Amino acid sequence: MRAFWITILLLACSGGVALLLSSPAKPPDVDLAPASTEGEPTLHREPAAPPSVEPLAQPKPAVNSQSVAIGLDQKINEATVRPGVISREADALVADGTFRIPGAGTKESPYEITWELLVSASDTFIPRLGERVIPQRIALLNGAFVRISGFIAFPLVTTESDECLVMLNQWDGCCIGVPPSPYDAIEVKLAVPADNSKRHVVRIGTVEGVLHVDPYLVDRWLVGLYTMDHATLSTEM
Repeated sequence: MRAFWITILLLACSGGVALLLSSPAKPPDVDLAPASTEGEPTLHREPAAPPSVEPLAQPKPAVNSQSVAIGLDQKINEATVRPGVISREADALVADGTFRIPGAGTKESPYEITWELLVSASDTFIPRLGERVIPQRIALLNGAFVRISGFIAFPLVTTESDECLVMLNQWDGCCIGVPPSPYDAIEVKLAVPADNSKRHVVRIGTVEGVLHVDPYLVDRWLVGLYTMDHATLSTEM
């Protein structure tokens, strides 16, 4: 029996020794408390300021150094001239970034104008609605030499006439075609009478002369807007 207990005791002692050898050594106690700062100056750090960002420079609108005020001094009956943007190229004017007008407005170099340009007056000049503004691009044509092509109509009762209409659309003066509006026709006074013996013949021609922006109103209704004098006519039969 004693030998049994001696064996148990030896086994227990050997187990305890093994347990002691396998247990990790306890690390020395370390005082993690912050060291005393008594008597030391306290440093205050200001938060870092964010880096300054310069605002992006806004692009400046392009300024055309050749912008001209031509036409703003015109006095047109029943209308006020509204300034536009007119720039000058080498051989033409550019009106409001849309209409290109070649020429110089002289007899030797007339403005070459389009019906789209003339009709654009209808955007702001409608007397019956109380709108009486003529754009600068139209006013600058007043009193200038111009050239334009279109359909030609003469008075029906004469074989020779020094008057005619030049129009955007075909019209024989009676019943064939589309009668013109004040914006797409010019009343022309010719320097030399033209032959009108061939009536009801479609004529297409080019007129050159001095254009006038001359509103003609009847009870606030616009009857005519453009006239031309000292004109020459070349026709294609």
